[in-house]
Amino acid sequence: MRISIEERSFAVAIAPIGALQRLLGVCFVIGLGLGAVSLQAGAQAQERDEVARPSTRQRYWLGEDGAPLPFRNDDEIEEFLRTAEVVELEPIGIGVTNPERVTLEKNGVRAHAVFRCFDRHWSRVRLRGQGMMMNFRDSYRFEAAAYELAGLLGLDSVPPTVTRRVGNRNGTLQMWLYSALMESDRAKHHMNPPDRLGWLRQWHALILFDALIGNTDRNAGNILIDGHWKMWWVDHTRAFYRMADYGRLDDVVYVERAFWDRLRELDRPQLDEALGSHLSDHQIEYILERRDRVLEAIEVLMAERGADAVLWEATR
Repeated sequence: MRISIEERSFAVAIAPIGALQRLLGVCFVIGLGLGAVSLQAGAQAQERDEVARPSTRQRYWLGEDGAPLPFRNDDEIEEFLRTAEVVELEPIGIGVTNPERVTLEKNGVRAHAVFRCFDRHWSRVRLRGQGMMMNFRDSYRFEAAAYELAGLLGLDSVPPTVTRRVGNRNGTLQMWLYSALMESDRAKHHMNPPDRLGWLRQWHALILFDALIGNTDRNAGNILIDGHWKMWWVDHTRAFYRMADYGRLDDVVYVERAFWDRLRELDRPQLDEALGSHLSDHQIEYILERRDRVLEAIEVLMAERGADAVLWEATR
């Protein structure tokens, strides 16, 4: 079952936030096929929409002009990605898998997405910075699998992604964010988040997710940050590798309680239904193997520090 738009933080219409907003204004990033939220336009859109929307805080996807797109939930966004007319395709010019920016249009709604179609398997390959990899696959299918698995676990940081044939090529389409800052640029400009605890919790969620999916290619270029200091995780084409290490799993201190609960409940039928069209039987089994290792690490952490010090409740 997909997460509702209120639960999944797609793109938040927010007021400008100091230094981060100023830097975004001069540093429009098309990092790995994604941009971020147009902050000033987003704030104006929120003001225009105040009367129509409930008083409780909502998150919704923004278009290129900063106005909210008319999608109410994940299903509607996915349907748009699957069925909207492809108006234009253009290379992004970043990334070894040559992703493309796609302009989509349907019923008067125009939006952009990232198209990835790279799919290659090596019995043996040496990757820069990673050494020799055996039985390794780099595939667009893993992008869709990462999105679906994040949804199963209640994580809201992977943009909506679907598989689709564009022209004569099979691939994935992933919703585009406007004006995002890559983590590499945040670090370069020495920008510190205003909520250090919230920032650490996001990092720890990312570490847990990458450990679970066997991601071999997380780097500061495929972590995007919007004006609300929300992380977006993209580019998972080199995930779901059985022999991937567990990264910085020992660095995790905070775990969202809902994630912990869903991770414990995760089983083969759930994974088969959500990921069966994207992953092989063996790859799904590897997720369960890695799930057990992640659960073990969290249990050790709670035994050392106490469950109340580790688990935290998210405000929806």
